[in-house]
Amino acid sequence: MPEFRIISADLVHHLLPYDECIPLMRRAFLAEAEGRALQPIRQAMLMPSGKGLLSMMPGVIADPDWLGIKVMTVFPGNFGTELGSHQGPILLFDPDNGCLMAMIDGREVTAIRTAAASAAASDALANPDAASLGVFGYGEQARTHVAAIRAVRPVREVLVWGRDPARAQAFADDLGEGVRAVATPEDAAKADILCLTTAAKEPYFEGAWLRPGQHVNVVGSSIPTTSEIDHETLVRARVFVDFRDSALALGGDLRRALEAGAITPDHILGSIGGVLSGACAGRTDPQEITLFKSLGMVAEDLVACDHILRAAEAQAVGVIANF
Repeated sequence: MPEFRIISADLVHHLLPYDECIPLMRRAFLAEAEGRALQPIRQAMLMPSGKGLLSMMPGVIADPDWLGIKVMTVFPGNFGTELGSHQGPILLFDPDNGCLMAMIDGREVTAIRTAAASAAASDALANPDAASLGVFGYGEQARTHVAAIRAVRPVREVLVWGRDPARAQAFADDLGEGVRAVATPEDAAKADILCLTTAAKEPYFEGAWLRPGQHVNVVGSSIPTTSEIDHETLVRARVFVDFRDSALALGGDLRRALEAGAITPDHILGSIGGVLSGACAGRTDPQEITLFKSLGMVAEDLVACDHILRAAEAQAVGVIANF
């Protein structure tokens, strides 16, 4: 019987360091821009109880060649527990014969690759001398974004804001030197690079706080009914996405601004892959404000999992199983 490899969260953390994952995310962005990724829009099924949902992201990529799907449950009530709000596997299948090749912990891959994608976008768009980071939120994505952004810019100061001051302070204390909690979101908005990673349903970030030269990663809102930012934030920025189809279908921040007439679809200047390939211009002036709206792509998962699987095979780690 064909065998497949099971790779746990601990192994993912070991096999996918940020300095290796960030270049992988550039590969995923380029796969999108060059038409080497088939990525149906993420589908989600909300439970009748409202406690959680089941999310499915299938896809196919070339170079590396994989067929795969990520299946995740999202239970916000798990926040702050050992379970986490996101749980589930990523399955890799051989695109030539359909055999299952790997089952990899999807929560850890998502945590790392999402932050690494923001870091790749920040590296492409933020000013080279950006030295301070504002983080909105204190969950798993907030933590991974601090580590990832530090890998692409010489961050000397991290400003953390969250709705619960005690949790924000505990988060800052845990990260240590150079990280401090601030009282208001406007205080955190003073940094050179901003990472918005909250589960907010309604906007809390105001475009009036933006200053010339900043770069903003908007990550937390990933369904059409939620938004972290007001319309002015988008209006003032040069806006880029990971995958336009997904951004228009699922990006609540963008959809609200479009429906209100604050922006038009042309305000989305292109994808990060387009910037990396030279198909569209990224930052054209040090004083511009740039913004990356992240929804996540299955191409990111498949490229990351290709790397994880190859590393696991080389180190002979993981559990071998078959049906």
